[in-house]
Amino acid sequence: MPSPNMPKKRSARSARSTGWSKKQKKPLQVLENKDDLPEGPGIYIFRTASGKALYIGKAINLKKRVAQYFKKKDQPMIANLLARSAVLDFIVTDDEADALLLESDLVHSYQPPFNIRLKDDKSFPSIEITLIEDFPGIYFSRKAKAGNFALGPLVNARKAKNLIDTVTRLFRLRSCSNVLFKKGIPCLYHHIERCSAPCAGKIERSLYRQQVEYALDFLKGRKGKIKAKLGERMLSLAASQNFEQAQKLKEDLELMEKFSLRSYISTRSHGDFDVLAACVLGQEAFFVHFVVVGGRVCKSGYFNLQTLHDAADEALREFMIDFYRRRPLPGEIIVSRLPDQSAGLVGLFSAQAGRRVTIRTVRQGKKRKILDLALKNLALFVQKSDYRSLGEKIKEMLHLGKFPSHIEAFDISHLGEKNRVGAQVVFQNGRPQKRRYRSYIIRSAPAGDTEALKEVLTRRFRDEPSPPDLLLIDGGLPQLEAARQVKIQLGLPCDLAALAKGEERVFLEDGYSFVLEPGTPARHLLQNIRDEAHRRAIAHHRRRREKLPS
Repeated sequence: MPSPNMPKKRSARSARSTGWSKKQKKPLQVLENKDDLPEGPGIYIFRTASGKALYIGKAINLKKRVAQYFKKKDQPMIANLLARSAVLDFIVTDDEADALLLESDLVHSYQPPFNIRLKDDKSFPSIEITLIEDFPGIYFSRKAKAGNFALGPLVNARKAKNLIDTVTRLFRLRSCSNVLFKKGIPCLYHHIERCSAPCAGKIERSLYRQQVEYALDFLKGRKGKIKAKLGERMLSLAASQNFEQAQKLKEDLELMEKFSLRSYISTRSHGDFDVLAACVLGQEAFFVHFVVVGGRVCKSGYFNLQTLHDAADEALREFMIDFYRRRPLPGEIIVSRLPDQSAGLVGLFSAQAGRRVTIRTVRQGKKRKILDLALKNLALFVQKSDYRSLGEKIKEMLHLGKFPSHIEAFDISHLGEKNRVGAQVVFQNGRPQKRRYRSYIIRSAPAGDTEALKEVLTRRFRDEPSPPDLLLIDGGLPQLEAARQVKIQLGLPCDLAALAKGEERVFLEDGYSFVLEPGTPARHLLQNIRDEAHRRAIAHHRRRREKLPS
């Protein structure tokens, strides 16, 4: 696989413009010549004229993938990317797995502005021992250099610093900067016995390196061999009546006995897992993350990011690569839908964690219930964050003529045609307007749900003529037809749809029907509005039944 550090050398002809001016602000014409790109797997990089990486992507087929950007020029974010791009580089790889790994490395190195990237770019803290130096030191680190030993991720920065203090006390490793080390003057840490002062020649290099090896064994959990050697040394010092040094070794052994890496390292047990749910609306991607420990959700996070992807699986893949680069990986990640190239992600995460990491969806059981909870919270997050995008999605799905800012839903409840009641609920921009809810007692309608529904709708729009943008009916084709008759009779200029329970099938006025896609924010919102009307109707019916004699 080509080296990720030299993407320009392996690229084919960089696509540079010869026929556009700054006034035009259009993408380069040569970028549209897709013959420059091979049809194999690899990564592609959109760059500015100065060479800055704007976006890095992976493709199974480079030619087809890049061509998709020019078919979506009407999307503002893609249009902005193409307008700013002056160079298109690419690197061909042997297979998809190599392309995924290379994409991950380059995105982390270049941090392109158009890639999905979390605002908090800090990684979890770790401890680094600089083995590449003659006299290695131990330091708090967030990004270890190649060739050095790193332990982490740790629970938090304070824990990391406490662990450094423990190691310097036990093995007297230096923790000073190289600038201070080169001065050759012992510092305070030497005088309080936290450093052996290699800077001033107080310890031979071979003996210091031996202490470094002991520290490495200690941090790797191999305490037995170290304890045995320190125990022998303690007895030898005591036999020679050097009781002060023997006492210090005894205290070190006691500290080592009490020490456990489990309290420092952020580990995840076999039964713990993460849950990730995602959706894409327009050029915005929404994610919810649950951490499940011992079968319970102990932590959650919500993210709203700009994306170039239309499909949730592609956006989820890009999000996961960035998200888990700085976080401890669980043994299992439950997702709302499998991300793009999930097999490659499994390989990448397994190599990163040093153990098997699985990515899968679930259809039943306790994990499915937690996933459903994540999807529900995702839908609420989308409604709260950006109803405009969600409303546009609903408008497209239901073939509406208006944007559904104002939605009203109706339902009928009765028991054997007795105590018939109706209910109306109102939602504005995805949020309930409970002060505008209404309940109706059926007065003169003939038997049947559809006749009762006609009476309720007639009274609603006769008393308050202002219609909603969308009229949503709880039911199927019969209820839809009854509402359509009232709409024609009163000349209501609103859209109309019915939502039937069970498979959650939507019926439209033009005769078209479809099942709402499970787990989507649009389905959750429409279900919630329909169910709110149903709950209000049921509650009103029960109150009526309790008050009136049977």
